Amino acid sequence: MNKKLVTKESILISLAVLLIAVIAIMSLTGLQDKNKNDEIIKIKQLISDVENMEASVYILPEAYTTSPDIDVPSDVADAMYKRVVSEAEKYYSAKSGILADRIQVLQMAVKAEIESKDYRDKNHFVKKINFISVDVSGDTATVIADVTKQSTTLGLVPEGIDISKYKTSDKKEEMKPEMKAKLQEDIKNAPKKLVTFTPGGTMRFYYNLAKEDGVWKITSRKGDYLPGQGP
Repeated sequence: MNKKLVTKESILISLAVLLIAVIAIMSLTGLQDKNKNDEIIKIKQLISDVENMEASVYILPEAYTTSPDIDVPSDVADAMYKRVVSEAEKYYSAKSGILADRIQVLQMAVKAEIESKDYRDKNHFVKKINFISVDVSGDTATVIADVTKQSTTLGLVPEGIDISKYKTSDKKEEMKPEMKAKLQEDIKNAPKKLVTFTPGGTMRFYYNLAKEDGVWKITSRKGDYLPGQGP
């Protein structure tokens, strides 16, 4: 009788222990899933923030975007170059070389805006981000996303220039060196009108990320326009 009682008690205890273990495993799994989902949310926000920064950080202050021929003071230019550095440091890893690369590219974009007398971007913004995949593994992650951007660009376009008059052959679209020189001179001297363009397109980006001191940073970013989606 006692033996049967002990057996029943043992079974009950075993079942209780098993139930507790199952509950613990389910709780741990649920916690892990929640933590992973939290990291995915952070990563998506990082990608959104960095692409908005990439789109807008080189745009000059509004006072200098109403026409391409407005001169930009040196102190404004210096402030723009410094802004590129401080913004890029928020998102890119200094350990992989991408930070220095993006700073150089974005500062060149600022320089191009300042030096150009034919065009100037008035704005540039992200219209949509479609996340294809976000994979997290510990302190590293990979992301694939389609990013659609659009800009408003002002251009000073020469009037009265007929390119066909400078070509040797319409079929081959050839142009002799002396005619190229004449075309460039005529373009330079021709009256110009201000025209607004709104180019845009969608690029597919591939990102690698790593946690540095508990913060996600981008270690690589590569992309290209989708077919038929270039500006």
